[in-house]
Amino acid sequence: MYSHNAPSNSSFSDYYPEDEPEKSTLPASQDNPSAPLAPVPTQWSKSSLVASPIKTGSEPPISRVSRGILINIFTHVSLTKDLLHCVLVSKTWCESAVEVLWYKPTFPKYSTLVKMSTVLGSTGHTFTYSHFIRRLNLLNLATSLRDDVLVKFIRCDRLERLTLANCKGASGELFEQIFARFEHLTAIDLTNCIQTMDSTLISLAHTAKRLQGINLTGCRGVSDNGILALAEYCPLLRRVKLSNVSKITEASVIALAKNCPLLLEIDLDHCTLVTDIGIRSLWQHCTNMREIRLSHCPELTDCAFPASPQIEIRVPLDTDPFISPSNHDPTQSLPPLALNQSFEHIRMLDLTACSKITDDAIEGIVSHAPKIRNLVLSNCGLLTDRGIEAISKLGRFLHYLHLGHANKITDRSIRILARSCTKLRYIDFANCTLLTDMSVFELSTLPKLRRVGLVRVSNLTDEAIYALAERHATLERIHISYCDQITAMAIHFLLQKLRRLTHLSLTGIPAFRDPSLQQYCREAPKEFNMAQRSAFCVYSGRGISQLRDHLAELFDDMNESSATDEPDAEIEMEQTPLATATPNPTPGEAVDMT
Repeated sequence: MYSHNAPSNSSFSDYYPEDEPEKSTLPASQDNPSAPLAPVPTQWSKSSLVASPIKTGSEPPISRVSRGILINIFTHVSLTKDLLHCVLVSKTWCESAVEVLWYKPTFPKYSTLVKMSTVLGSTGHTFTYSHFIRRLNLLNLATSLRDDVLVKFIRCDRLERLTLANCKGASGELFEQIFARFEHLTAIDLTNCIQTMDSTLISLAHTAKRLQGINLTGCRGVSDNGILALAEYCPLLRRVKLSNVSKITEASVIALAKNCPLLLEIDLDHCTLVTDIGIRSLWQHCTNMREIRLSHCPELTDCAFPASPQIEIRVPLDTDPFISPSNHDPTQSLPPLALNQSFEHIRMLDLTACSKITDDAIEGIVSHAPKIRNLVLSNCGLLTDRGIEAISKLGRFLHYLHLGHANKITDRSIRILARSCTKLRYIDFANCTLLTDMSVFELSTLPKLRRVGLVRVSNLTDEAIYALAERHATLERIHISYCDQITAMAIHFLLQKLRRLTHLSLTGIPAFRDPSLQQYCREAPKEFNMAQRSAFCVYSGRGISQLRDHLAELFDDMNESSATDEPDAEIEMEQTPLATATPNPTPGEAVDMT
Protein backbone atom coordinates (compact mmCIF):
# COMPACT_ATOMS: atom_id res chain seq x y z
CA MET A 1 0.00 0.00 0.00
CA TYR A 2 2.88 2.32 0.75
CA SER A 3 6.07 2.45 -1.21
CA HIS A 4 9.24 1.79 0.75
CA ASN A 5 12.86 1.18 -0.06
CA ALA A 6 13.81 -1.59 2.33
CA PRO A 7 11.95 -4.77 3.22
CA SER A 8 10.97 -5.44 6.79
CA ASN A 9 13.59 -7.22 8.83
CA SER A 10 13.00 -10.86 9.59
CA SER A 11 13.74 -12.33 12.96
CA PHE A 12 13.63 -15.93 14.14
CA SER A 13 15.33 -15.08 17.44
CA ASP A 14 14.08 -13.74 20.74
CA TYR A 15 17.54 -12.96 22.10
CA TYR A 16 18.08 -9.52 20.59
CA PRO A 17 14.73 -7.81 19.97
CA GLU A 18 16.22 -4.49 20.93
CA ASP A 19 18.99 -4.62 18.34
CA GLU A 20 16.77 -4.56 15.26
CA PRO A 21 13.44 -2.83 15.79
CA GLU A 22 10.82 -4.37 13.60
CA LYS A 23 9.97 -2.26 10.57
CA SER A 24 6.34 -2.32 9.53
CA THR A 25 5.59 -2.15 5.85
CA LEU A 26 2.38 -0.26 6.47
CA PRO A 27 3.47 3.32 7.19
CA ALA A 28 6.46 4.45 5.19
CA SER A 29 7.47 6.75 8.01
CA GLN A 30 8.44 3.76 10.15
CA ASP A 31 11.07 2.66 7.66
CA ASN A 32 12.42 6.17 7.16
CA PRO A 33 11.00 8.73 9.58
CA SER A 34 12.49 11.60 7.62
CA ALA A 35 10.92 10.54 4.33
CA PRO A 36 7.52 11.96 3.39
CA LEU A 37 4.58 9.60 3.29
CA ALA A 38 3.91 8.18 -0.16
CA PRO A 39 0.37 6.78 -0.10
CA VAL A 40 -0.72 4.36 -2.79
CA PRO A 41 -4.48 3.85 -3.19
CA THR A 42 -5.97 0.75 -1.60
CA GLN A 43 -7.06 -1.70 -4.28
CA TRP A 44 -10.85 -1.77 -4.45
CA SER A 45 -12.41 -4.37 -6.70
CA LYS A 46 -13.90 -2.89 -9.88
CA SER A 47 -17.42 -3.94 -9.00
CA SER A 48 -17.22 -2.06 -5.71
CA LEU A 49 -15.91 1.29 -6.94
CA VAL A 50 -18.06 4.20 -5.74
CA ALA A 51 -17.76 7.91 -6.31
CA SER A 52 -15.90 9.78 -3.59
CA PRO A 53 -18.13 12.21 -1.65
CA ILE A 54 -17.80 15.91 -2.51
CA LYS A 55 -15.71 17.63 0.13
CA THR A 56 -17.18 20.67 1.84
CA GLY A 57 -15.74 23.25 4.11
CA SER A 58 -17.66 21.89 7.09
CA GLU A 59 -15.68 18.63 7.25
CA PRO A 60 -14.39 17.64 10.71
CA PRO A 61 -10.63 18.02 11.36
CA ILE A 62 -10.17 14.22 11.48
CA SER A 63 -10.99 14.03 7.78
CA ARG A 64 -7.89 16.07 7.00
CA VAL A 65 -5.55 13.58 8.74
CA SER A 66 -3.30 11.83 6.23
CA ARG A 67 -3.72 8.15 5.49
CA GLY A 68 -0.25 7.35 6.78
CA ILE A 69 -1.02 8.81 10.20
CA LEU A 70 -4.34 6.99 10.33
CA ILE A 71 -2.63 3.69 9.61
CA ASN A 72 -0.08 4.39 12.33
CA ILE A 73 -2.95 4.99 14.75
CA PHE A 74 -4.83 1.86 13.71
CA THR A 75 -1.76 -0.34 14.24
CA HIS A 76 -2.09 0.42 17.96
CA VAL A 77 -5.70 -0.82 18.13
CA SER A 78 -5.29 -4.17 19.89
CA LEU A 79 -8.80 -5.64 19.54
CA THR A 80 -9.98 -6.84 16.14
CA LYS A 81 -13.55 -5.87 17.04
CA ASP A 82 -12.52 -2.26 17.60
CA LEU A 83 -10.59 -2.24 14.33
CA LEU A 84 -13.68 -3.48 12.54
CA HIS A 85 -15.64 -0.55 13.94
CA CYS A 86 -13.00 1.80 12.49
CA VAL A 87 -13.55 0.23 9.07
CA LEU A 88 -17.23 1.24 9.19
CA VAL A 89 -16.67 4.93 9.96
CA SER A 90 -15.93 6.30 6.49
CA LYS A 91 -14.34 5.44 3.18
CA THR A 92 -11.01 6.98 4.21
CA TRP A 93 -11.01 5.11 7.49
CA CYS A 94 -12.03 1.94 5.72
CA GLU A 95 -9.14 2.20 3.26
CA SER A 96 -6.71 2.80 6.11
CA ALA A 97 -7.98 0.19 8.57
CA VAL A 98 -8.74 -2.71 6.27
CA GLU A 99 -5.11 -3.37 5.46
CA VAL A 100 -4.20 -3.33 9.14
CA LEU A 101 -7.04 -5.75 9.77
CA TRP A 102 -5.74 -8.20 7.16
CA TYR A 103 -2.03 -7.55 7.68
CA LYS A 104 -1.52 -10.58 9.97
CA PRO A 105 -4.65 -12.74 10.10
CA THR A 106 -5.11 -15.27 12.90
CA PHE A 107 -6.82 -18.63 12.67
CA PRO A 108 -8.20 -19.99 15.97
CA LYS A 109 -9.57 -23.09 14.21
CA TYR A 110 -9.28 -24.86 10.89
CA SER A 111 -12.75 -23.83 9.70
CA THR A 112 -11.68 -20.18 9.89
CA LEU A 113 -8.72 -20.93 7.63
CA VAL A 114 -11.00 -22.69 5.13
CA LYS A 115 -13.36 -19.70 5.05
CA MET A 116 -10.49 -17.32 4.39
CA SER A 117 -9.08 -19.52 1.64
CA THR A 118 -12.54 -19.44 0.03
CA VAL A 119 -12.55 -15.64 0.13
CA LEU A 120 -9.08 -15.47 -1.39
CA GLY A 121 -10.05 -17.86 -4.16
CA SER A 122 -13.23 -16.05 -5.19
CA THR A 123 -13.98 -12.72 -6.89
CA GLY A 124 -16.51 -9.91 -6.49
CA HIS A 125 -15.40 -8.72 -3.06
CA THR A 126 -15.00 -5.10 -1.92
CA PHE A 127 -11.22 -5.33 -1.74
CA THR A 128 -8.51 -7.51 -3.21
CA TYR A 129 -7.81 -8.98 0.21
CA SER A 130 -4.92 -11.17 -0.92
CA HIS A 131 -2.79 -8.04 -1.42
CA PHE A 132 -3.18 -7.05 2.24
CA ILE A 133 -1.77 -10.19 3.86
CA ARG A 134 1.89 -9.68 4.72
CA ARG A 135 2.36 -12.26 7.49
CA LEU A 136 0.92 -15.76 7.61
CA ASN A 137 1.41 -18.09 10.55
CA LEU A 138 -0.15 -21.54 10.15
CA LEU A 139 1.70 -23.24 13.01
CA ASN A 140 -1.44 -23.97 15.07
CA LEU A 141 -3.15 -25.69 12.15
CA ALA A 142 -0.12 -27.35 10.61
CA THR A 143 -1.23 -30.93 11.19
CA SER A 144 -4.54 -30.33 9.37
CA LEU A 145 -3.21 -28.31 6.44
CA ARG A 146 -3.58 -29.84 2.99
CA ASP A 147 -2.84 -28.79 -0.58
CA ASP A 148 -6.42 -27.81 -1.47
CA VAL A 149 -6.48 -25.09 1.21
CA LEU A 150 -2.86 -23.95 1.07
CA VAL A 151 -2.95 -23.44 -2.70
CA LYS A 152 -5.48 -20.59 -2.28
CA PHE A 153 -2.82 -18.49 -0.54
CA ILE A 154 -0.76 -18.40 -3.71
CA ARG A 155 -2.60 -15.14 -4.46
CA CYS A 156 -0.89 -13.43 -1.48
CA ASP A 157 1.83 -11.98 -3.68
CA ARG A 158 2.90 -9.41 -1.08
CA LEU A 159 3.59 -11.97 1.62
CA GLU A 160 6.71 -11.19 3.66
CA ARG A 161 6.72 -13.74 6.48
CA LEU A 162 5.46 -17.32 6.26
CA THR A 163 5.39 -19.96 9.00
CA LEU A 164 4.66 -23.53 7.91
CA ALA A 165 6.38 -25.36 10.78
CA ASN A 166 5.29 -29.00 11.18
CA CYS A 167 3.18 -28.81 8.01
CA LYS A 168 3.64 -32.39 6.82
CA GLY A 169 0.34 -32.79 4.98
CA ALA A 170 1.17 -30.47 2.08
CA SER A 171 3.22 -31.75 -0.83
CA GLY A 172 6.68 -30.67 -1.86
CA GLU A 173 5.39 -29.94 -5.37
CA LEU A 174 2.94 -27.39 -3.98
CA PHE A 175 5.74 -25.77 -1.98
CA GLU A 176 7.70 -25.25 -5.19
CA GLN A 177 4.63 -23.81 -6.91
CA ILE A 178 3.67 -21.27 -4.25
CA PHE A 179 7.22 -20.23 -3.32
CA ALA A 180 7.73 -19.18 -6.93
CA ARG A 181 5.11 -16.45 -6.35
CA PHE A 182 6.43 -14.96 -3.09
CA GLU A 183 9.05 -12.55 -4.37
CA HIS A 184 8.64 -10.22 -1.36
CA LEU A 185 9.30 -12.98 1.18
CA THR A 186 11.85 -12.02 3.85
CA ALA A 187 11.38 -14.83 6.40
CA ILE A 188 10.14 -18.40 6.16
CA ASP A 189 9.90 -21.19 8.73
CA LEU A 190 9.81 -24.75 7.37
CA THR A 191 10.65 -26.57 10.62
CA ASN A 192 10.06 -30.33 10.31
CA CYS A 193 8.57 -30.00 6.81
CA ILE A 194 10.16 -33.25 5.69
CA GLN A 195 8.79 -32.86 2.15
CA THR A 196 11.16 -29.92 1.62
CA MET A 197 13.84 -30.89 -0.91
CA ASP A 198 16.66 -29.15 -2.73
CA SER A 199 14.32 -28.34 -5.62
CA THR A 200 12.04 -26.50 -3.19
CA LEU A 201 14.87 -24.31 -1.97
CA ILE A 202 16.15 -23.69 -5.49
CA SER A 203 12.68 -22.43 -6.49
CA LEU A 204 12.54 -20.25 -3.38
CA ALA A 205 16.05 -18.86 -3.89
CA HIS A 206 15.38 -17.79 -7.47
CA THR A 207 12.23 -15.92 -6.41
CA ALA A 208 12.71 -14.51 -2.89
CA LYS A 209 16.01 -12.73 -3.43
CA ARG A 210 15.38 -10.45 -0.45
CA LEU A 211 15.11 -13.40 1.94
CA GLN A 212 16.67 -12.63 5.33
CA GLY A 213 15.73 -15.57 7.52
CA ILE A 214 15.05 -19.25 6.91
CA ASN A 215 14.44 -22.08 9.36
CA LEU A 216 15.03 -25.56 7.94
CA THR A 217 15.24 -27.45 11.23
CA GLY A 218 14.52 -31.13 10.67
CA CYS A 219 14.34 -30.90 6.85
CA ARG A 220 16.36 -34.04 6.30
CA GLY A 221 15.84 -34.10 2.55
CA VAL A 222 17.88 -30.94 2.09
CA SER A 223 21.52 -31.25 1.04
CA ASP A 224 24.32 -28.92 -0.10
CA ASN A 225 22.63 -28.21 -3.45
CA GLY A 226 19.70 -26.41 -1.85
CA ILE A 227 21.83 -24.42 0.57
CA LEU A 228 24.27 -23.42 -2.18
CA ALA A 229 21.34 -21.98 -4.16
CA LEU A 230 20.22 -19.94 -1.15
CA ALA A 231 23.75 -18.64 -0.61
CA GLU A 232 24.09 -17.63 -4.25
CA TYR A 233 20.75 -15.89 -4.82
CA CYS A 234 19.88 -14.61 -1.30
CA PRO A 235 22.85 -12.46 -0.22
CA LEU A 236 20.74 -10.64 2.41
CA LEU A 237 20.40 -13.74 4.59
CA ARG A 238 20.85 -12.94 8.26
CA ARG A 239 19.46 -15.95 10.11
CA VAL A 240 19.89 -19.54 8.93
CA LYS A 241 18.78 -22.51 11.03
CA LEU A 242 19.94 -25.90 9.77
CA SER A 243 19.55 -28.02 12.89
CA ASN A 244 19.34 -31.74 12.10
CA VAL A 245 19.88 -31.16 8.37
CA SER A 246 22.34 -34.01 8.47
CA LYS A 247 23.28 -34.11 4.76
CA ILE A 248 25.01 -30.74 4.58
CA THR A 249 28.79 -30.44 4.69
CA GLU A 250 31.31 -27.64 5.10
CA ALA A 251 30.61 -26.63 1.46
CA SER A 252 27.27 -25.14 2.54
CA VAL A 253 28.80 -23.32 5.50
CA ILE A 254 31.61 -21.84 3.39
CA ALA A 255 29.14 -20.65 0.72
CA LEU A 256 26.95 -18.95 3.31
CA ALA A 257 29.94 -17.33 4.99
CA LYS A 258 31.36 -15.94 1.74
CA ASN A 259 28.14 -14.88 0.00
CA CYS A 260 26.06 -13.62 2.94
CA PRO A 261 28.12 -10.90 4.65
CA LEU A 262 25.16 -9.82 6.82
CA LEU A 263 24.86 -13.23 8.50
CA LEU A 264 24.01 -12.84 12.20
CA GLU A 265 22.86 -16.26 13.36
CA ILE A 266 23.59 -19.80 12.20
CA ASP A 267 22.39 -23.05 13.72
CA LEU A 268 24.26 -26.24 12.76
CA ASP A 269 23.12 -28.51 15.59
CA HIS A 270 23.62 -32.19 14.75
CA CYS A 271 25.18 -31.40 11.37
CA THR A 272 27.65 -34.19 11.87
CA LEU A 273 29.40 -33.82 8.50
CA VAL A 274 30.52 -30.25 9.16
CA THR A 275 34.25 -30.04 9.93
CA ASP A 276 36.76 -27.47 11.10
CA ILE A 277 37.30 -25.86 7.72
CA GLY A 278 33.64 -24.86 7.42
CA ILE A 279 33.52 -23.21 10.83
CA ARG A 280 36.80 -21.40 10.17
CA SER A 281 35.13 -19.65 7.23
CA LEU A 282 32.52 -18.19 9.57
CA TRP A 283 35.23 -16.59 11.70
CA GLN A 284 37.05 -15.33 8.61
CA HIS A 285 34.11 -13.74 6.77
CA CYS A 286 31.20 -13.10 9.18
CA THR A 287 32.37 -10.38 11.52
CA ASN A 288 28.85 -9.44 12.69
CA MET A 289 27.81 -12.84 14.02
CA ARG A 290 25.65 -12.88 17.15
CA GLU A 291 24.69 -16.52 17.63
CA ILE A 292 26.61 -19.65 16.64
CA ARG A 293 25.10 -23.03 17.52
CA LEU A 294 27.37 -26.00 16.87
CA SER A 295 26.13 -28.59 19.34
CA HIS A 296 26.74 -32.25 18.52
CA CYS A 297 29.20 -31.57 15.71
CA PRO A 298 31.65 -34.30 16.75
CA GLU A 299 34.30 -33.56 14.12
CA LEU A 300 35.10 -30.08 15.41
CA THR A 301 38.48 -29.53 17.08
CA ASP A 302 40.45 -26.55 18.37
CA CYS A 303 41.42 -25.69 14.78
CA ALA A 304 37.84 -24.58 14.06
CA PHE A 305 38.22 -21.60 16.38
CA PRO A 306 40.49 -18.55 16.61
CA ALA A 307 43.86 -19.18 18.17
CA SER A 308 44.67 -17.47 21.43
CA PRO A 309 47.20 -14.62 21.13
CA GLN A 310 49.05 -16.19 24.05
CA ILE A 311 49.89 -19.20 21.91
CA GLU A 312 52.99 -18.68 19.84
CA ILE A 313 51.92 -19.35 16.26
CA ARG A 314 54.55 -20.94 14.09
CA VAL A 315 53.21 -21.32 10.56
CA PRO A 316 55.63 -22.45 7.80
CA LEU A 317 56.12 -19.96 5.02
CA ASP A 318 54.58 -22.31 2.47
CA THR A 319 51.41 -22.87 4.54
CA ASP A 320 48.21 -21.10 3.54
CA PRO A 321 46.22 -20.16 6.68
CA PHE A 322 43.05 -19.73 4.59
CA ILE A 323 42.61 -23.31 3.45
CA SER A 324 39.82 -24.04 0.98
CA PRO A 325 38.09 -27.41 0.51
CA SER A 326 39.66 -27.86 -2.92
CA ASN A 327 43.26 -27.78 -1.72
CA HIS A 328 42.89 -29.11 1.82
CA ASP A 329 44.37 -32.49 2.56
CA PRO A 330 42.26 -34.02 5.37
CA THR A 331 45.21 -36.14 6.48
CA GLN A 332 47.10 -32.98 7.51
CA SER A 333 46.22 -30.82 10.47
CA LEU A 334 45.07 -27.27 9.91
CA PRO A 335 47.29 -24.41 11.03
CA PRO A 336 46.12 -22.26 13.98
CA LEU A 337 43.53 -19.70 12.91
CA ALA A 338 45.21 -16.33 13.43
CA LEU A 339 42.74 -13.42 13.32
CA ASN A 340 43.36 -9.77 14.01
CA GLN A 341 39.73 -8.67 14.45
CA SER A 342 37.42 -8.86 17.45
CA PHE A 343 33.89 -10.27 17.37
CA GLU A 344 32.19 -7.83 19.69
CA HIS A 345 28.66 -8.85 18.68
CA ILE A 346 28.74 -12.55 19.54
CA ARG A 347 26.37 -13.15 22.43
CA MET A 348 25.59 -16.86 22.20
CA LEU A 349 27.89 -19.83 21.50
CA ASP A 350 26.72 -23.44 21.86
CA LEU A 351 29.38 -26.16 21.71
CA THR A 352 27.46 -28.95 23.44
CA ALA A 353 29.07 -32.36 22.96
CA CYS A 354 31.95 -31.00 20.86
CA SER A 355 34.09 -33.46 22.76
CA LYS A 356 37.38 -32.74 20.97
CA ILE A 357 37.76 -29.10 21.98
CA THR A 358 40.20 -28.24 24.76
CA ASP A 359 41.22 -25.28 26.88
CA ASP A 360 43.14 -23.84 23.93
CA ALA A 361 39.91 -23.35 21.96
CA ILE A 362 38.23 -21.64 24.93
CA GLU A 363 41.13 -19.25 25.37
CA GLY A 364 41.02 -18.32 21.68
CA ILE A 365 37.25 -17.83 21.66
CA VAL A 366 37.22 -15.61 24.74
CA SER A 367 40.12 -13.50 23.49
CA HIS A 368 38.30 -12.77 20.20
CA ALA A 369 34.69 -12.67 21.46
CA PRO A 370 34.94 -10.84 24.78
CA LYS A 371 31.21 -10.12 25.24
CA ILE A 372 29.64 -13.58 25.12
CA ARG A 373 26.48 -13.66 27.21
CA ASN A 374 25.44 -17.31 26.89
CA LEU A 375 28.11 -20.02 26.69
CA VAL A 376 27.16 -23.71 26.47
CA LEU A 377 29.98 -26.22 26.98
CA SER A 378 28.08 -29.25 28.27
CA ASN A 379 29.76 -32.61 27.62
CA CYS A 380 33.08 -31.00 26.72
CA GLY A 381 34.98 -33.44 28.87
CA LEU A 382 38.51 -32.24 28.03
CA LEU A 383 38.08 -28.85 29.69
CA THR A 384 40.08 -28.19 32.85
CA ASP A 385 40.53 -25.35 35.31
CA ARG A 386 42.57 -23.45 32.72
CA GLY A 387 39.56 -23.24 30.43
CA ILE A 388 37.30 -22.02 33.25
CA GLU A 389 39.84 -19.35 34.19
CA ALA A 390 39.76 -18.19 30.55
CA ILE A 391 35.96 -17.98 30.70
CA SER A 392 36.31 -15.81 33.80
CA LYS A 393 37.75 -13.07 31.60
CA LEU A 394 34.27 -12.51 30.16
CA GLY A 395 33.50 -10.81 33.45
CA ARG A 396 30.21 -8.99 33.78
CA PHE A 397 29.15 -9.85 30.22
CA LEU A 398 28.60 -13.55 31.00
CA HIS A 399 25.05 -14.34 32.18
CA TYR A 400 24.50 -18.04 31.37
CA LEU A 401 27.07 -20.82 31.63
CA HIS A 402 26.57 -24.56 31.05
CA LEU A 403 29.42 -26.83 32.10
CA GLY A 404 27.69 -30.15 32.66
CA HIS A 405 29.98 -33.21 32.60
CA ALA A 406 33.14 -31.09 32.67
CA ASN A 407 34.40 -33.50 35.31
CA LYS A 408 37.98 -32.22 35.44
CA ILE A 409 37.24 -28.79 36.90
CA THR A 410 37.79 -28.11 40.61
CA ASP A 411 36.87 -25.58 43.28
CA ARG A 412 39.90 -23.44 42.42
CA SER A 413 38.57 -22.31 39.03
CA ILE A 414 35.00 -21.90 40.31
CA ARG A 415 36.25 -19.46 42.93
CA ILE A 416 37.87 -17.34 40.20
CA LEU A 417 34.76 -17.62 38.01
CA ALA A 418 32.34 -16.53 40.74
CA ARG A 419 34.47 -13.55 41.71
CA SER A 420 34.95 -12.38 38.13
CA CYS A 421 31.58 -13.03 36.44
CA THR A 422 29.37 -11.29 38.96
CA LYS A 423 26.33 -11.00 36.66
CA LEU A 424 25.81 -14.76 36.28
CA ARG A 425 22.13 -15.70 36.33
CA TYR A 426 22.20 -19.37 35.40
CA ILE A 427 24.96 -21.88 35.90
CA ASP A 428 25.05 -25.65 35.45
CA PHE A 429 27.70 -27.94 36.95
CA ALA A 430 25.89 -31.27 36.58
CA ASN A 431 28.23 -34.27 36.96
CA CYS A 432 31.22 -32.08 37.86
CA THR A 433 32.17 -34.64 40.46
CA LEU A 434 35.28 -32.91 41.84
CA LEU A 435 33.37 -29.89 43.13
CA THR A 436 32.64 -29.53 46.83
CA ASP A 437 30.77 -27.23 49.18
CA MET A 438 33.46 -24.60 48.63
CA SER A 439 32.25 -24.01 45.08
CA VAL A 440 28.70 -23.48 46.27
CA PHE A 441 29.91 -21.04 48.92
CA GLU A 442 31.41 -18.95 46.11
CA LEU A 443 28.33 -19.25 43.91
CA SER A 444 26.09 -18.11 46.74
CA THR A 445 27.73 -14.68 46.61
CA LEU A 446 26.46 -14.02 43.06
CA PRO A 447 23.86 -11.24 43.47
CA LYS A 448 21.78 -12.12 40.36
CA LEU A 449 21.85 -15.92 40.49
CA ARG A 450 18.43 -17.32 39.57
CA ARG A 451 19.07 -20.92 38.54
CA VAL A 452 21.74 -23.39 39.58
CA GLY A 453 22.30 -26.97 38.43
CA LEU A 454 24.30 -29.29 40.70
CA VAL A 455 22.93 -32.70 39.69
CA ARG A 456 25.18 -35.61 40.72
CA VAL A 457 27.74 -33.40 42.45
CA SER A 458 27.98 -36.05 45.14
CA ASN A 459 30.44 -34.21 47.40
CA LEU A 460 27.84 -31.63 48.39
CA THR A 461 26.53 -31.63 51.96
CA ASP A 462 23.97 -29.66 53.94
CA GLU A 463 26.46 -26.82 54.29
CA ALA A 464 26.13 -26.10 50.56
CA ILE A 465 22.34 -25.89 50.87
CA TYR A 466 22.58 -23.51 53.82
CA ALA A 467 24.83 -21.29 51.69
CA LEU A 468 22.34 -21.26 48.80
CA ALA A 469 19.69 -20.03 51.21
CA GLU A 470 21.57 -16.73 51.38
CA ARG A 471 20.39 -16.02 47.82
CA HIS A 472 16.76 -15.85 48.95
CA ALA A 473 16.11 -12.65 46.96
CA THR A 474 16.86 -14.14 43.53
CA LEU A 475 17.02 -17.97 43.38
CA GLU A 476 14.10 -19.53 41.50
CA ARG A 477 15.27 -22.97 40.29
CA ILE A 478 17.60 -25.45 42.01
CA HIS A 479 18.63 -28.84 40.60
CA ILE A 480 20.38 -31.04 43.19
CA SER A 481 19.21 -34.53 42.23
CA TYR A 482 21.45 -37.45 43.28
CA CYS A 483 23.32 -35.34 45.84
CA ASP A 484 22.78 -38.11 48.35
CA GLN A 485 24.40 -36.46 51.39
CA ILE A 486 21.71 -33.77 51.62
CA THR A 487 19.12 -34.19 54.40
CA ALA A 488 15.50 -33.16 54.78
CA MET A 489 16.49 -30.64 57.46
CA ALA A 490 18.61 -28.69 54.97
CA ILE A 491 15.79 -28.65 52.41
CA HIS A 492 13.38 -27.47 55.09
CA PHE A 493 15.74 -24.60 55.91
CA LEU A 494 16.13 -23.79 52.20
CA LEU A 495 12.38 -23.66 51.58
CA GLN A 496 11.78 -21.40 54.55
CA LYS A 497 14.32 -18.94 53.15
CA LEU A 498 13.61 -19.09 49.41
CA ARG A 499 10.06 -17.80 48.98
CA ARG A 500 10.55 -17.20 45.23
CA LEU A 501 11.55 -20.77 44.49
CA THR A 502 9.51 -22.30 41.63
CA HIS A 503 11.45 -25.50 40.83
CA LEU A 504 13.34 -27.96 43.02
CA SER A 505 14.65 -31.32 41.78
CA LEU A 506 15.48 -33.87 44.49
CA THR A 507 15.47 -37.14 42.53
CA GLY A 508 17.75 -39.79 44.02
CA ILE A 509 18.11 -38.16 47.45
CA PRO A 510 17.44 -40.88 50.06
CA ALA A 511 15.63 -38.54 52.46
CA PHE A 512 12.97 -37.85 49.81
CA ARG A 513 12.07 -41.39 48.89
CA ASP A 514 9.37 -41.23 51.57
CA PRO A 515 5.90 -41.48 49.94
CA SER A 516 4.61 -38.77 52.29
CA LEU A 517 7.08 -36.32 50.70
CA GLN A 518 6.75 -37.57 47.14
CA GLN A 519 3.01 -36.96 47.11
CA TYR A 520 3.66 -33.29 46.31
CA CYS A 521 6.07 -33.81 43.41
CA ARG A 522 5.24 -33.56 39.71
CA GLU A 523 4.11 -36.54 37.69
CA ALA A 524 6.99 -38.34 36.01
CA PRO A 525 7.28 -38.06 32.19
CA LYS A 526 5.42 -40.78 30.31
CA GLU A 527 8.55 -42.00 28.54
CA PHE A 528 10.20 -42.97 31.87
CA ASN A 529 10.37 -46.64 32.78
CA MET A 530 9.09 -47.98 36.11
CA ALA A 531 12.42 -47.56 37.92
CA GLN A 532 12.79 -43.99 36.74
CA ARG A 533 9.20 -43.14 37.62
CA SER A 534 9.56 -44.46 41.15
CA ALA A 535 12.75 -42.43 41.72
CA PHE A 536 11.42 -39.23 40.11
CA CYS A 537 11.14 -36.40 42.64
CA VAL A 538 10.75 -32.91 41.21
CA TYR A 539 8.71 -30.15 42.82
CA SER A 540 7.36 -27.10 41.03
CA GLY A 541 4.65 -24.49 41.37
CA ARG A 542 2.10 -25.42 44.02
CA GLY A 543 4.09 -28.51 44.98
CA ILE A 544 6.83 -26.26 46.38
CA SER A 545 4.39 -24.58 48.76
CA GLN A 546 2.88 -27.90 49.81
CA LEU A 547 6.30 -29.39 50.52
CA ARG A 548 7.29 -26.28 52.46
CA ASP A 549 4.17 -26.49 54.65
CA HIS A 550 4.52 -30.25 55.14
CA LEU A 551 8.15 -30.03 56.26
CA ALA A 552 7.38 -27.09 58.54
CA GLU A 553 4.59 -29.06 60.23
CA LEU A 554 6.77 -32.16 60.46
CA PHE A 555 9.69 -30.38 62.14
CA ASP A 556 7.39 -28.41 64.44
CA ASP A 557 5.95 -31.69 65.71
CA MET A 558 9.46 -33.05 66.20
CA ASN A 559 10.49 -29.98 68.19
CA GLU A 560 7.42 -30.21 70.40
CA SER A 561 7.97 -33.88 71.12
CA SER A 562 11.62 -33.31 71.97
CA ALA A 563 10.70 -30.42 74.26
CA THR A 564 8.34 -32.62 76.33
CA ASP A 565 11.11 -35.20 76.81
CA GLU A 566 13.57 -32.68 78.35
CA PRO A 567 13.74 -32.53 82.22
CA ASP A 568 12.47 -29.38 83.88
CA ALA A 569 15.30 -26.88 84.21
CA GLU A 570 14.07 -25.56 87.59
CA ILE A 571 14.01 -29.05 89.10
CA GLU A 572 17.60 -29.56 88.01
CA MET A 573 18.62 -26.29 89.71
CA GLU A 574 16.96 -27.31 92.97
CA GLN A 575 18.80 -30.62 92.99
CA THR A 576 22.19 -28.99 92.38
CA PRO A 577 24.37 -29.20 95.59
CA LEU A 578 25.29 -25.87 97.07
CA ALA A 579 28.92 -26.94 97.17
CA THR A 580 28.98 -27.01 93.41
CA ALA A 581 27.77 -23.42 93.14
CA THR A 582 30.38 -20.81 92.42
CA PRO A 583 30.39 -18.12 95.19
CA ASN A 584 30.60 -14.48 94.31
CA PRO A 585 34.18 -13.23 94.60
CA THR A 586 35.05 -10.93 97.47
CA PRO A 587 36.68 -7.57 96.75
CA GLY A 588 40.01 -9.04 97.67
CA GLU A 589 39.57 -11.88 95.24
CA ALA A 590 38.46 -9.73 92.35
CA VAL A 591 40.42 -10.29 89.15
CA ASP A 592 42.64 -7.44 88.08
CA MET A 593 41.41 -6.48 84.52
CA THR A 594 43.90 -3.69 83.98
